[in-house]
Amino acid sequence: MDRPNHYSPLYRNLAAIDPKDHQRIIREYEYLEQQIGQLDPDEYFKLTVWYVDALFATGAHRRHLLMVDLVIFASIDRNIQFLDGKDIYQRMLFRKAASAYRILDYGLCAHICRELIRMYPADPSARQLLQRALFQQKKPTLQFGRAAAIFCFLLTALVIVIDLLVVKNFYPAEHQAVIWIRNCVFFAGVLLFAGAYGLAFYRSRRGVQQYLKTIKSKTV
Repeated sequence: MDRPNHYSPLYRNLAAIDPKDHQRIIREYEYLEQQIGQLDPDEYFKLTVWYVDALFATGAHRRHLLMVDLVIFASIDRNIQFLDGKDIYQRMLFRKAASAYRILDYGLCAHICRELIRMYPADPSARQLLQRALFQQKKPTLQFGRAAAIFCFLLTALVIVIDLLVVKNFYPAEHQAVIWIRNCVFFAGVLLFAGAYGLAFYRSRRGVQQYLKTIKSKTV
C-alpha cells in the first residue's frame, strides 16, 4: 500500500483518536463520511478499515456486514493484502463470517468459512467457526433433543406429584416402584438431550473434516 507524500488534516485528526474508543470512531466517521470519501484513496481505505473494525468491536454486526464488503472489494481491486503488518483480506473475511454467525445467518457464515479454509488451510480459526456454524444448522436434531428433554422433565414432575398425592397416601407399597419410574424418566430426558447435542457435534465435526479432505485431495 503506497503512502501519500503527506497526510491530510482530516486524516491526521481522525487517526489521532484512541483506537480503543470505538464509539467515537464510529461517530466521527459517520459525521464526516462525505468528506472522508473525498480523501486520498489510501487515507480513505485506512479510515474505512478502522470504522469497520469499530463496528465489529461494538457488536453492530448487521451494519458491519453492510460495510465490510467495501473493504474486501477495495483490497482486491487495489491489490492490498497487508495493512499494519496484518493480512487485511483474511481478517475482514473472518470477521464477516463472525458477524454472520452473530446475527444467526449460519449458512453465510459456513460459506465464508469454507472459502477461508480453502485459501488459508493452516489457520484453525475458520475451521472452528465453521464447526460452530454447522452445529447450529443441525436444528432438527437440537430441537428434538430439547423437546424430548422438556417432555421427560415435565413427566418427571407429574410422577412426583402423583407420588406425593396418591401413591404415598393410598398405595404406599408402590412407592419404590414410582421412584424407579421417576428416575428412569428423568435420566431418559438427560440422555436424549445429551445424545442429540452429541450427535449434532459429531456431525458438524465430521462435516469440517470431510471438507478438509476435499481441499487436500484437490491440492495433491
